[in-house]
Amino acid sequence: MKDKIITISFLIFIITFSLLGIIYKDNDISYSERRELSKFPKYNFNNDYINKLDKYFLDHYPYRETFRSIKANVNYKLLNRLDNNDIYIDNNYIFKSIYPTDIKSIDNFINKINYYKNYLSKDNNVYMIIIPDKNYYLESDHFLQIDYDYIYSEIDKLNIKKIDVRDILNLSDYYQTDTHWKQENLDKVIRKITNVIDLEYRNINYKYNVYNNFYGVYYGQSALKRDSEKLIYLTNDVIDNIYVKYYENKELTSIYNLDKLKSLDCYEVYLDGASSYIEIYNRNSNSDRELVIFRDSFASSITPLLSPYYKKITLIDNRYISSNNYLNMIDFTNQDIIFMYSTLLVNNSSSLRK
Repeated sequence: MKDKIITISFLIFIITFSLLGIIYKDNDISYSERRELSKFPKYNFNNDYINKLDKYFLDHYPYRETFRSIKANVNYKLLNRLDNNDIYIDNNYIFKSIYPTDIKSIDNFINKINYYKNYLSKDNNVYMIIIPDKNYYLESDHFLQIDYDYIYSEIDKLNIKKIDVRDILNLSDYYQTDTHWKQENLDKVIRKITNVIDLEYRNINYKYNVYNNFYGVYYGQSALKRDSEKLIYLTNDVIDNIYVKYYENKELTSIYNLDKLKSLDCYEVYLDGASSYIEIYNRNSNSDRELVIFRDSFASSITPLLSPYYKKITLIDNRYISSNNYLNMIDFTNQDIIFMYSTLLVNNSSSLRK
């Protein structure tokens, strides 16, 4: 009798959820995970069809988000596991494992930087900032880490003047639920940059504009409910009068895109997120100095704070644009050049284009 009850219960469960899967309309996007969900694959004779079909059913399983949350809570709270799908929590911060150290990626990064340097002139003042991801400041020794010492020792071999920010940052300078650093904490980084580049540091007053409902990329991946964070973007008369030209978004001319606060990734409020080529003009500048930043997403939030120091800033994100394109738009003569990348990109540099 017991076996029959178990069998019947199992069949009811399977049939019920199969019917729900047919009845429920497929979602296009997982807002918690910030990604597009799989589409039902067209049948073909390719061996990959079954894998695509399996991925589709996993993405559109009824009450998927509920089951993700149950699994995460069981792993973290009941089984006392340190991680759930490589997402772990320590000191109320959410981290994602980026282990192991990818030596080939680091070599590729160095080769790409040397390639980009070939287009610079002798008149350019060239600097490099490698921003540590927040795992660098993880105090617990229970998690596997990439070899940061190796990364920075290899970067040191590049014949570029380094601006080392590791000793002036700490974990509180990063969002709890996201990969990125907080703009409102970056004045100390600006101070160090201006000191090395020989700019006169300015004690600039900013207005703190607060958005209270920020959930970082790790929030959805953790599948745990928690309070939102504050995202702050800084403004003043200089920043408000900055004129910006975007390669992709030609209608946007401001340094912040406030519409992005309603998007899947609110961090994209800074410089419109994933933009390949941007020109920033400070029309009230008393200086003729120009700056070019080769960058990843970490530069988006610090660049507005650098804008008062330069007449023009150009940002190039080589993940989205090749040198063949931007060399037609910029003449490398007499600018300050900063290669500004995070260790996340250094350890996963395959996206960089030539």
